[in-house]
Amino acid sequence: MTYPHDPQNPYQQQVPIVVGPGYPMMPRNNGMAIASMCVSLAAIFTCYGAILIGPVGAILGHVSMREINRNPQAYTNRAMALTGIIVGWVVPALWVLFITFMILAATGVLGSGLQSSFND
Repeated sequence: MTYPHDPQNPYQQQVPIVVGPGYPMMPRNNGMAIASMCVSLAAIFTCYGAILIGPVGAILGHVSMREINRNPQAYTNRAMALTGIIVGWVVPALWVLFITFMILAATGVLGSGLQSSFND
């Protein structure tokens, strides 16, 4: 038995060379969209780091969304970029609201009932 791709084999069939566009390029994952979602979701589990980490994830999401919109045939993961943007901005906003509420409750601006619960 001979090797099928042996150049010395006289019985080997000649395969025609196809000249043309070939197969279309499949869209690939956008790495920045994946990083955006991962960083934004990590911001949920960090306490005060969420104020710093969340916007980083949101900015990565905006940059990756711009790349995806420029070339939609080359990139996928629009949903991951959108998740990174939303979570990246919502989590720090919730922490800022929570910290503001705690400061206002501790100083008595919201009423003496809340302030007395902090002094007990």
